[in-house]
Amino acid sequence: MAKRTTDAETRMTNCELQLGIRSSEFGICISQYGPALMAFVGRIVNSQEDAEDVVQETFVTAYEHLKTYNPEMATVKTWLHRLAYHEALHHLRRRKRLVKMTLDVGEDVPDTLPDATTAEQLDEAIQKLTPEDQMLLQLYYYDRRPLKEIAYITGTADVDMQREVSRLSSQLHRIRQRLRIILTHMNDEQR
Repeated sequence: MAKRTTDAETRMTNCELQLGIRSSEFGICISQYGPALMAFVGRIVNSQEDAEDVVQETFVTAYEHLKTYNPEMATVKTWLHRLAYHEALHHLRRRKRLVKMTLDVGEDVPDTLPDATTAEQLDEAIQKLTPEDQMLLQLYYYDRRPLKEIAYITGTADVDMQREVSRLSSQLHRIRQRLRIILTHMNDEQR
């Protein structure tokens, strides 16, 4: 008599196959998703070794929490990015690399970036933001992820999705304002 499998068991088996999580196939998962995670994490942490550590911890967490993956909520890539996002933030906090910079967005915010702004200056200004703000910029501008997907990755999608998308949009607006202020201050200091 054939054993009947439940829907949960079928989903779990499909998930294991999709992620290549069986111990003999775990290298497939690392090969397929590792480079994208390295690029994602590498823009936030400041060294290759740290990025490798974060990605390794991400895969360990994925392996340990495979049962939490729900293919109806997100793709494997998005789920792994969510794990990497939280692991990178944890890493930065653990390393005490948070740069606390309070900027009063109420001060005069220029409408545009200073004319002489270079890519290097923009990178330097981004490094002065909190890791959370840096990650949001990366997800939205570099990775071109939709706000709904960002809400899932950052772990804020547990509430009303439309409200969360609106909140993220406002947060990105405030981050852009902070960047303009930082770049204006940097430009004034160079004079």
